[in-house]
Amino acid sequence: MSGIASILRAIAAGLAAWLVIQALLFALVQAAPGGAAAALAGDFATRETQAEVVRSFALDQPAPQRFVSFIARMVQGDWGLSYQYRRPVAGLIAERIVPTLALMLGALVIAIAAGRAIGLWAAAHERGGIVATAAASAAHALPVFWVGQLLMLGPALEWRWFPVSGLTDPRSTAAGWAALPDIAWHAVLPLSTLVLQQTAYFATVAAAKARIELAQGYVRAARARGLAEREILWGHVARNVSPQLAVAALNRIGMLFTGAVLVETLFAWPGLGRLIASAILNRDHPVLLGAFGLIVAAVITSSIVADLVQARLDPRVGGERAVA
Repeated sequence: MSGIASILRAIAAGLAAWLVIQALLFALVQAAPGGAAAALAGDFATRETQAEVVRSFALDQPAPQRFVSFIARMVQGDWGLSYQYRRPVAGLIAERIVPTLALMLGALVIAIAAGRAIGLWAAAHERGGIVATAAASAAHALPVFWVGQLLMLGPALEWRWFPVSGLTDPRSTAAGWAALPDIAWHAVLPLSTLVLQQTAYFATVAAAKARIELAQGYVRAARARGLAEREILWGHVARNVSPQLAVAALNRIGMLFTGAVLVETLFAWPGLGRLIASAILNRDHPVLLGAFGLIVAAVITSSIVADLVQARLDPRVGGERAVA
């Protein structure tokens, strides 16, 4: 029962945090220059037109009342109507979240695999490991937008190896599964931009955890039994590093969303990040609140899951099981 109680407490705390953050976002959006009436009616609309818009969209109600109404509708699946597209926000986000998730999950899988390999190698090779760890730290510090610009200037514009932007070639008539090669080709640069920084992070995490594992008793016991260093590193140690990388990946969701917004804007990738950037420029408040509400919910949920997983991880027990 204690485990269920802790999960329920974590969910309650997460819901409270989501409500507080949504309230702050709602207040910031309402205080932004221009206002919803100008966004709906246009900057050059008459006062009468703007007043009619305010009445039609119930914008004359007190802010707390509008916030409560917004949350009640959002819970029921009604996320409002986009000012820019004149379409339901939930439908817009559902369309744009797929390219974003493809980009994020692809980058996450590649970065974890590459970071795990680099981190294990760095932990096992003292001299080379110092260089590898320093390089990973430097790569992790590079701004995503700057890395994306370098990739765009070199492989895309200068050498013309990859397309500059978009999801597919506008001249292509391929659809469905036939369009996947074109989509994959367009995804190389935005995916590489995210992978570079994320790989550096996971390499640092893997190296730190692997160094701890290499000092454990089960490693000494494995060496005493005559097991090869390669088998110890890539078998037992790697197995115990993987859960820590899973927790790190869950805690990395927020940074991935932030990177996706910048990368999608730079490479004109038609995902949620580009939708958010467009909504900011066009003062599309319902889209901003819906998109940020979804992102905050995803970050909070992943953090709760990461905390629950971390609470159940015992490196010593995992180390004994690795050699059993």
